[in-house]
Amino acid sequence: MADKVGLSYLEKLVSKTVTVFKGGPHSRTGELLAVQSDYLVLKTEDQQVVYYPLTQLKSVIDNTKNSTVSIENLYTRLAAQETIIYPDTFQELVQSLQLGYVQVNGGGPSSSKGYLLDAKSEYIALTTEEKGLVFYRLDQIKSLSTTESDFSEVLPTIAFGGSDLFTDLLRSLLLQWTTVNHGPDKVEGILIEVNDEYSVLVKHKEVIYVPNDSINFVAQKVAVEEEENGENMDNTTQNIIQPTITQSDTQPVNSTPARTSARNSTIRRMLIENIMRNSTIGQ
Repeated sequence: MADKVGLSYLEKLVSKTVTVFKGGPHSRTGELLAVQSDYLVLKTEDQQVVYYPLTQLKSVIDNTKNSTVSIENLYTRLAAQETIIYPDTFQELVQSLQLGYVQVNGGGPSSSKGYLLDAKSEYIALTTEEKGLVFYRLDQIKSLSTTESDFSEVLPTIAFGGSDLFTDLLRSLLLQWTTVNHGPDKVEGILIEVNDEYSVLVKHKEVIYVPNDSINFVAQKVAVEEEENGENMDNTTQNIIQPTITQSDTQPVNSTPARTSARNSTIRRMLIENIMRNSTIGQ
């Protein structure tokens, strides 16, 4: 796809106003800040910096004629660009953002926000509040951007570890409830088999075969149950083969903010402990 778009063409658009992707959830308009070996950097109209891998790029539209830029603003932009050095490759860029809070893909069902726990050669690992522990195949990411954290507390610094191979990652999730892909291609169930060609999930009486090459997203939901007092949770109640976080019937309907914060903090702690248990896979 990089050959179709043309690096020389993109380089001529640096500092101009462009639209990346003609439409859809990944489309953004803004100033093209830089073009690296396999990704470009866009500063959107709301001042967000978005990184687009060239392998997933469909189109870049020159909107310069429809925009007005003062000379003062142009000099300010050029001065700011001189102080920024971007990593050469998209993989190096992702690694530089490790342990930061990021958004993968700009919108739609394939989008996720979370802390970037690790960046491997074939995939990245994020921890999110909504989807749990999620993984994206690196060469299938449409866009990546840094953003403000949705978490009320900062997660501790940890190393995910594990193998660089995506198939080894899938094997680490065996016998656990797993969600694969987004949108109409989304399937979920207990992952019972992973080989070099396909993976097998079971949901109720369904046996689902998914070619590994078609998997670009994997999510592992952590489910916990609270103790009867509604304030503390025992680690022994952690369950990885259920897709939702459940609460005890004795939990009050209107929890206090302090109690809610404590519960969310415990859920995140248990998620991290699960990550660390899986981090030795492939080592």
